[in-house]
Amino acid sequence: APMLNALASADVVTWLSIIVKALVYATAFLAMGSVLNLLTLSSLPAFEVRKLRQMSVVWAIGAAVFSVFRLPLRASFLMRGTWQGATEPMMLTMVWDSPLGSSIVLRLIGLALICMILLPARFGRPVAALGVIVVAASFVLRGHALEEPRLLLATLITLHVLGLAFWIGAFAPLYRLSGANSARVAGQVSHNFGRLAIWIVGGLSLAGGLILWLLTGNVLNALFTPYGQLFAIKLGFFLAIMAFAAWNKLRLTPALLRQEPGAGSRLRRSIRMEAALVALILLTTATLTTVSAPESANQTTRAAGKGQITKMIKGGFL
Repeated sequence: APMLNALASADVVTWLSIIVKALVYATAFLAMGSVLNLLTLSSLPAFEVRKLRQMSVVWAIGAAVFSVFRLPLRASFLMRGTWQGATEPMMLTMVWDSPLGSSIVLRLIGLALICMILLPARFGRPVAALGVIVVAASFVLRGHALEEPRLLLATLITLHVLGLAFWIGAFAPLYRLSGANSARVAGQVSHNFGRLAIWIVGGLSLAGGLILWLLTGNVLNALFTPYGQLFAIKLGFFLAIMAFAAWNKLRLTPALLRQEPGAGSRLRRSIRMEAALVALILLTTATLTTVSAPESANQTTRAAGKGQITKMIKGGFL
Protein backbone atom coordinates (compact mmCIF):
# COMPACT_ATOMS: atom_id res chain seq x y z
CA ALA A 1 0.00 0.00 0.00
CA PRO A 2 1.25 3.54 -0.70
CA MET A 3 0.91 4.52 2.94
CA LEU A 4 2.97 1.57 4.18
CA ASN A 5 5.62 2.17 1.52
CA ALA A 6 5.91 5.81 2.60
CA LEU A 7 6.32 4.85 6.24
CA ALA A 8 8.77 2.03 5.46
CA SER A 9 11.06 4.40 3.56
CA ALA A 10 11.24 6.91 6.43
CA ASP A 11 14.63 7.25 8.16
CA VAL A 12 15.48 8.00 11.81
CA VAL A 13 15.43 11.77 11.32
CA THR A 14 11.99 11.56 9.72
CA TRP A 15 10.59 9.49 12.59
CA LEU A 16 12.14 11.86 15.14
CA SER A 17 10.62 14.76 13.22
CA ILE A 18 7.20 13.09 13.42
CA ILE A 19 7.49 12.62 17.19
CA VAL A 20 8.69 16.17 17.85
CA LYS A 21 5.99 17.59 15.57
CA ALA A 22 3.32 15.61 17.45
CA LEU A 23 4.68 16.99 20.73
CA VAL A 24 4.52 20.53 19.29
CA TYR A 25 0.88 19.93 18.37
CA ALA A 26 0.02 18.49 21.79
CA THR A 27 1.69 21.18 23.89
CA ALA A 28 0.57 24.10 21.69
CA PHE A 29 -3.02 22.84 21.57
CA LEU A 30 -3.07 22.32 25.35
CA ALA A 31 -1.73 25.85 25.90
CA MET A 32 -4.34 27.34 23.54
CA GLY A 33 -7.12 25.11 24.84
CA SER A 34 -6.44 25.94 28.48
CA VAL A 35 -6.87 29.64 27.71
CA LEU A 36 -9.95 29.07 25.53
CA ASN A 37 -11.68 27.03 28.24
CA LEU A 38 -10.68 29.58 30.86
CA LEU A 39 -12.36 32.30 28.77
CA THR A 40 -15.51 30.44 27.75
CA LEU A 41 -16.50 28.14 30.63
CA SER A 42 -18.00 30.57 33.14
CA SER A 43 -18.92 27.77 35.56
CA LEU A 44 -15.30 26.88 36.34
CA PRO A 45 -14.56 27.19 40.07
CA ALA A 46 -11.83 29.57 41.20
CA PHE A 47 -9.31 26.85 42.03
CA GLU A 48 -9.66 25.38 38.53
CA VAL A 49 -9.22 28.82 36.96
CA ARG A 50 -5.92 29.17 38.85
CA LYS A 51 -4.85 25.70 37.72
CA LEU A 52 -5.64 26.43 34.06
CA ARG A 53 -3.69 29.70 34.20
CA GLN A 54 -0.65 27.88 35.56
CA MET A 55 -0.87 24.95 33.16
CA SER A 56 -1.36 27.14 30.09
CA VAL A 57 2.06 28.67 30.83
CA VAL A 58 3.66 25.26 31.40
CA TRP A 59 2.28 23.97 28.09
CA ALA A 60 3.33 27.18 26.30
CA ILE A 61 6.92 26.78 27.49
CA GLY A 62 6.91 23.15 26.37
CA ALA A 63 5.54 24.11 22.95
CA ALA A 64 8.28 26.74 22.58
CA VAL A 65 11.03 24.24 23.39
CA PHE A 66 9.73 21.57 20.99
CA SER A 67 9.11 24.16 18.24
CA VAL A 68 12.72 25.40 18.42
CA PHE A 69 13.98 21.80 18.39
CA ARG A 70 12.39 21.41 14.95
CA LEU A 71 14.98 23.76 13.43
CA PRO A 72 18.04 21.49 13.81
CA LEU A 73 15.91 18.49 12.81
CA ARG A 74 14.99 20.22 9.56
CA ALA A 75 18.64 21.18 8.98
CA SER A 76 19.60 17.54 9.49
CA PHE A 77 16.97 16.50 6.93
CA LEU A 78 18.45 18.91 4.37
CA MET A 79 21.81 17.22 4.90
CA ARG A 80 20.28 13.85 3.94
CA GLY A 81 19.53 12.86 7.50
CA THR A 82 23.05 13.33 8.87
CA TRP A 83 23.39 14.68 12.41
CA GLN A 84 26.14 17.01 11.21
CA GLY A 85 23.47 19.07 9.48
CA ALA A 86 21.81 19.84 12.81
CA THR A 87 24.70 22.12 13.75
CA GLU A 88 25.72 23.35 10.29
CA PRO A 89 25.34 27.19 10.36
CA MET A 90 24.47 27.45 6.66
CA MET A 91 21.76 24.81 6.95
CA LEU A 92 20.34 26.36 10.12
CA THR A 93 20.25 29.77 8.43
CA MET A 94 18.45 28.26 5.43
CA VAL A 95 15.85 26.68 7.72
CA TRP A 96 15.46 29.89 9.71
CA ASP A 97 14.72 31.78 6.47
CA SER A 98 12.18 29.15 5.34
CA PRO A 99 8.41 29.09 6.01
CA LEU A 100 9.16 26.76 8.94
CA GLY A 101 11.34 29.45 10.53
CA SER A 102 8.65 32.10 10.02
CA SER A 103 6.03 29.77 11.50
CA ILE A 104 8.15 29.11 14.60
CA VAL A 105 8.88 32.82 15.16
CA LEU A 106 5.17 33.66 15.01
CA ARG A 107 4.35 30.72 17.30
CA LEU A 108 6.94 31.83 19.87
CA ILE A 109 5.39 35.31 19.90
CA GLY A 110 1.93 33.81 20.42
CA LEU A 111 3.16 31.49 23.18
CA ALA A 112 4.79 34.44 24.97
CA LEU A 113 1.46 36.30 24.82
CA ILE A 114 -0.32 33.23 26.26
CA CYS A 115 2.05 33.38 29.25
CA MET A 116 0.59 36.82 30.01
CA ILE A 117 -2.43 34.97 31.40
CA LEU A 118 -0.58 35.12 34.73
CA LEU A 119 -1.12 38.89 34.84
CA PRO A 120 -4.30 40.40 36.36
CA ALA A 121 -7.36 39.18 34.45
CA ARG A 122 -8.33 42.58 33.04
CA PHE A 123 -5.09 42.77 31.07
CA GLY A 124 -3.89 39.17 31.01
CA ARG A 125 -6.97 37.53 29.49
CA PRO A 126 -7.26 39.72 26.34
CA VAL A 127 -3.51 39.43 25.71
CA ALA A 128 -3.59 35.64 26.17
CA ALA A 129 -6.60 35.43 23.83
CA LEU A 130 -4.60 37.30 21.20
CA GLY A 131 -1.77 34.85 21.81
CA VAL A 132 -4.10 31.92 21.11
CA ILE A 133 -5.05 33.41 17.73
CA VAL A 134 -1.38 34.09 16.89
CA VAL A 135 -0.36 30.51 17.75
CA ALA A 136 -3.23 29.11 15.66
CA ALA A 137 -2.21 31.37 12.76
CA SER A 138 1.38 30.10 12.98
CA PHE A 139 0.21 26.73 11.67
CA VAL A 140 -0.93 28.28 8.36
CA LEU A 141 2.43 29.80 7.38
CA ARG A 142 3.74 26.54 5.98
CA GLY A 143 2.88 23.22 4.40
CA HIS A 144 -0.57 22.62 2.94
CA ALA A 145 -1.81 26.11 3.88
CA LEU A 146 0.51 27.59 1.23
CA GLU A 147 -1.47 25.96 -1.58
CA GLU A 148 -4.28 27.73 -3.44
CA PRO A 149 -6.85 28.97 -2.53
CA ARG A 150 -4.47 30.17 0.14
CA LEU A 151 -6.73 32.56 2.09
CA LEU A 152 -9.60 30.06 2.33
CA LEU A 153 -7.27 27.22 3.36
CA ALA A 154 -5.57 29.44 5.96
CA THR A 155 -8.95 30.40 7.44
CA LEU A 156 -10.20 26.81 7.54
CA ILE A 157 -6.99 25.46 9.10
CA THR A 158 -6.97 28.24 11.72
CA LEU A 159 -10.58 27.47 12.70
CA HIS A 160 -9.77 23.75 12.70
CA VAL A 161 -6.83 24.34 15.05
CA LEU A 162 -8.87 26.56 17.41
CA GLY A 163 -11.74 24.06 17.57
CA LEU A 164 -9.47 21.12 18.32
CA ALA A 165 -7.54 23.16 20.90
CA PHE A 166 -10.75 24.04 22.73
CA TRP A 167 -11.74 20.37 22.78
CA ILE A 168 -8.35 19.15 24.02
CA GLY A 169 -8.12 21.91 26.61
CA ALA A 170 -11.30 20.70 28.34
CA PHE A 171 -9.95 17.23 29.13
CA ALA A 172 -7.81 18.18 32.15
CA PRO A 173 -10.32 20.42 34.00
CA LEU A 174 -13.18 17.97 33.44
CA TYR A 175 -11.00 15.10 34.60
CA ARG A 176 -9.95 16.94 37.75
CA LEU A 177 -13.47 18.13 38.56
CA SER A 178 -15.06 14.71 38.10
CA GLY A 179 -13.53 13.55 41.38
CA ALA A 180 -15.85 12.55 44.20
CA ASN A 181 -15.82 15.96 45.92
CA SER A 182 -16.87 18.03 42.93
CA ALA A 183 -19.01 15.75 40.77
CA ARG A 184 -21.90 18.21 40.53
CA VAL A 185 -19.55 21.05 39.56
CA ALA A 186 -18.07 18.75 36.92
CA GLY A 187 -21.59 18.08 35.63
CA GLN A 188 -22.29 21.81 35.27
CA VAL A 189 -18.96 22.47 33.53
CA SER A 190 -19.50 19.44 31.28
CA HIS A 191 -22.99 20.71 30.45
CA ASN A 192 -21.63 24.15 29.48
CA PHE A 193 -18.83 22.54 27.48
CA GLY A 194 -21.34 20.30 25.68
CA ARG A 195 -23.41 23.26 24.51
CA LEU A 196 -20.34 24.82 22.90
CA ALA A 197 -18.98 21.48 21.68
CA ILE A 198 -22.01 20.90 19.42
CA TRP A 199 -20.89 23.86 17.30
CA ILE A 200 -17.24 22.86 17.56
CA VAL A 201 -17.98 19.36 16.24
CA GLY A 202 -19.90 20.76 13.28
CA GLY A 203 -17.13 23.23 12.54
CA LEU A 204 -14.37 20.63 12.78
CA SER A 205 -16.23 18.23 10.49
CA LEU A 206 -17.03 20.88 7.90
CA ALA A 207 -13.56 22.41 7.94
CA GLY A 208 -11.84 19.00 7.72
CA GLY A 209 -13.97 17.94 4.76
CA LEU A 210 -13.40 21.20 2.90
CA ILE A 211 -9.65 21.08 3.55
CA LEU A 212 -9.40 17.56 2.12
CA TRP A 213 -11.48 18.50 -0.92
CA LEU A 214 -9.47 21.68 -1.59
CA LEU A 215 -6.15 19.88 -1.24
CA THR A 216 -6.97 16.80 -3.30
CA GLY A 217 -9.74 17.87 -5.67
CA ASN A 218 -11.20 14.34 -5.51
CA VAL A 219 -11.84 12.78 -2.11
CA LEU A 220 -12.42 9.28 -3.53
CA ASN A 221 -9.17 9.20 -5.51
CA ALA A 222 -7.32 10.59 -2.50
CA LEU A 223 -7.97 7.34 -0.64
CA PHE A 224 -5.48 5.64 -2.98
CA THR A 225 -2.67 8.00 -1.89
CA PRO A 226 -0.65 7.90 1.37
CA TYR A 227 -2.11 11.30 2.29
CA GLY A 228 -5.69 10.16 1.77
CA GLN A 229 -5.18 6.91 3.65
CA LEU A 230 -3.66 8.64 6.66
CA PHE A 231 -6.45 11.21 6.53
CA ALA A 232 -9.00 8.35 6.59
CA ILE A 233 -7.30 6.89 9.68
CA LYS A 234 -7.43 10.31 11.33
CA LEU A 235 -11.13 10.58 10.46
CA GLY A 236 -11.78 7.17 12.02
CA PHE A 237 -10.19 8.28 15.30
CA PHE A 238 -12.23 11.48 15.16
CA LEU A 239 -15.50 9.56 14.73
CA ALA A 240 -14.59 7.40 17.73
CA ILE A 241 -14.06 10.56 19.79
CA MET A 242 -17.47 11.81 18.68
CA ALA A 243 -19.03 8.59 19.96
CA PHE A 244 -17.46 9.16 23.39
CA ALA A 245 -18.52 12.81 23.30
CA ALA A 246 -22.13 11.85 22.57
CA TRP A 247 -22.06 9.33 25.44
CA ASN A 248 -20.67 12.02 27.77
CA LYS A 249 -23.33 14.55 26.82
CA LEU A 250 -26.38 12.27 26.76
CA ARG A 251 -25.60 9.92 29.64
CA LEU A 252 -22.67 10.90 31.84
CA THR A 253 -23.30 14.64 32.19
CA PRO A 254 -26.95 14.19 33.35
CA ALA A 255 -25.74 11.47 35.73
CA LEU A 256 -23.18 13.88 37.20
CA LEU A 257 -25.82 16.58 37.64
CA ARG A 258 -28.00 14.06 39.48
CA GLN A 259 -24.92 13.09 41.54
CA GLU A 260 -25.34 9.41 40.71
CA PRO A 261 -22.75 7.14 42.39
CA GLY A 262 -19.88 6.24 40.03
CA ALA A 263 -20.77 8.90 37.42
CA GLY A 264 -17.53 10.78 38.03
CA SER A 265 -15.34 7.70 37.60
CA ARG A 266 -17.17 6.81 34.37
CA LEU A 267 -16.55 10.31 33.01
CA ARG A 268 -12.87 10.10 33.94
CA ARG A 269 -12.58 6.77 32.12
CA SER A 270 -14.29 8.26 29.06
CA ILE A 271 -11.94 11.26 29.12
CA ARG A 272 -8.90 8.96 29.26
CA MET A 273 -10.16 7.16 26.16
CA GLU A 274 -10.80 10.45 24.35
CA ALA A 275 -7.34 11.73 25.28
CA ALA A 276 -5.74 8.54 23.93
CA LEU A 277 -7.64 8.92 20.65
CA VAL A 278 -6.61 12.58 20.38
CA ALA A 279 -2.98 11.53 20.90
CA LEU A 280 -3.37 9.10 17.99
CA ILE A 281 -4.92 11.86 15.86
CA LEU A 282 -2.00 14.21 16.57
CA LEU A 283 0.53 11.47 15.83
CA THR A 284 -1.30 10.60 12.60
CA THR A 285 -1.43 14.28 11.62
CA ALA A 286 2.30 14.65 12.27
CA THR A 287 2.92 11.60 10.08
CA LEU A 288 0.45 12.85 7.48
CA THR A 289 2.26 16.17 7.05
CA THR A 290 5.75 14.67 7.15
CA VAL A 291 5.80 11.58 4.93
CA SER A 292 3.02 12.48 2.50
CA ALA A 293 1.14 15.35 0.94
CA PRO A 294 -1.92 15.79 -1.29
CA GLU A 295 -1.42 15.57 -5.02
CA SER A 296 -4.17 17.59 -6.60
CA ALA A 297 -4.58 18.03 -10.30
CA ASN A 298 -3.93 21.75 -9.94
CA GLN A 299 -0.58 21.20 -8.24
CA THR A 300 0.50 18.69 -10.87
CA THR A 301 -0.51 21.04 -13.68
CA ARG A 302 1.39 23.97 -12.17
CA ALA A 303 4.53 21.91 -11.67
CA ALA A 304 4.39 20.49 -15.20
CA GLY A 305 3.81 23.95 -16.66
CA LYS A 306 7.01 25.19 -15.09
CA GLY A 307 8.96 22.17 -16.30
CA GLN A 308 9.63 21.13 -12.72
CA ILE A 309 9.80 17.70 -11.11
CA THR A 310 7.99 18.19 -7.80
CA LYS A 311 8.15 15.80 -4.89
CA MET A 312 4.99 16.31 -2.90
CA ILE A 313 6.56 15.70 0.47
CA LYS A 314 7.26 19.31 1.27
CA GLY A 315 4.19 19.81 3.43
CA GLY A 316 5.63 18.37 6.59
CA PHE A 317 8.97 20.11 6.70
CA LEU A 318 8.57 23.61 5.30
